[in-house]
Amino acid sequence: MTIQRSSILVGSATLLCALCLASVSLFPRQDQHLKDSELKKLAGTLADYIEARVEGKKVGDATSDVAAAMEKLRRKLEKTPAQGDILASPGDFGRAIWLSYDYGRNRPKRGKVTERKFSGSVFSKENPLEYVVWAPSKYSASAGPYPLVICIPDEGERPADHLRDHWTESAVQAGAILASPTMPANTSDWGGRDGIGRVIVLMRAIYEDYAIDFDRVYLAGRGLGVAIALGIAEKFPDRFAGVIGRSGDAGESSPGNFRNLATYFSGGGAEVTKFEQAISRLGYTNCTVQPGGVTADVWNWIESVERDSYPQQVTLIPGSPFPKRAYWLEVPPSEGGSSRIHAQVDRSTNTITVEGTGMTVFTLHFNDILVDMDKPIVVVANGQRHEDLIPRSRAVVLSSLFSGACDPGRVFVNAKSYHLPHPAADPGDEGK
Repeated sequence: MTIQRSSILVGSATLLCALCLASVSLFPRQDQHLKDSELKKLAGTLADYIEARVEGKKVGDATSDVAAAMEKLRRKLEKTPAQGDILASPGDFGRAIWLSYDYGRNRPKRGKVTERKFSGSVFSKENPLEYVVWAPSKYSASAGPYPLVICIPDEGERPADHLRDHWTESAVQAGAILASPTMPANTSDWGGRDGIGRVIVLMRAIYEDYAIDFDRVYLAGRGLGVAIALGIAEKFPDRFAGVIGRSGDAGESSPGNFRNLATYFSGGGAEVTKFEQAISRLGYTNCTVQPGGVTADVWNWIESVERDSYPQQVTLIPGSPFPKRAYWLEVPPSEGGSSRIHAQVDRSTNTITVEGTGMTVFTLHFNDILVDMDKPIVVVANGQRHEDLIPRSRAVVLSSLFSGACDPGRVFVNAKSYHLPHPAADPGDEGK
């Protein structure tokens, strides 16, 4: 049984908490050791579990069914690197999550820009989210998954006209799902809770109905939409594979949270140049500026970029209330502008090194792509050493699945919070 997962998002705060790479990962790939047919039973129990949580009925039974389905896969996984435990194989568990959506049940309109409405979460039937969507004329769930491009139009531009006028390249229309929300009437609200909420809810609505590749979700803006897209991606960097700016300037977004989030600009102005220069000063090489770029160039870039869900290094400059999480690193919301944290994994030594200022606690999320969870994990926080054996937890995974904190391309099986001591003084600062 499948359900509409959007029904679990019951408020704007929960909504924004729940949602939110051009480089090559140095970690093991998310290999899938099991066939889809072998994962089908687990997928069904995951869908039933979400339904039970939403309805608040028979949650214990649904949890037991998930556990039983996982146990039945143990023998099939014994001779794989997972050694019998599907929680040690994020690729398999993520694929089971994807299969739980049962995309084959849907028959969306194809080959045309379709106007649609969505009610749920913060949107009621009286005041629904209005959006348009394009699916390829030969769309088929079995042929997926497909990349998704969320398109924020320019000021005064109707979403339907935006897709028809600016995304007409045949390769794009044949290969991607395109969706564009109706933004708030007042442009000053585009970068606020209302505008951000529309984009995030639209993502959830599309996830429900179309066979999406969760590692190939792109946020694109045109004109005023460029700065809005960058601002949203800055707050939720691990939700997107990349950000596309077309014929518009970059705005005031800081490049600090774009270490693992690729950007592409065609057109633009002084703020795009400023953003590109700032990215370069940080040592990031994932910003592409092509002033004369056309839709075909955008598509070529899209085909070369996908999300790295488990990057080796994560840099996070938190804000209030967002961003507070990037990939496998999470911190409390920050009111100040001086907070910054950087974390790096060395899988060969099972060590994660964290350095930061402006906060006293942080949380790390773990799986067997990042570290070997059969061995003690060493965390060094501003020089303070911790060593723990952290078990894989089915309860943690299921909770994350229900809250929206994981997706088919991003599965973590436990988390732990650590104290971040004040950084040791730099000897060179003595006497100053």
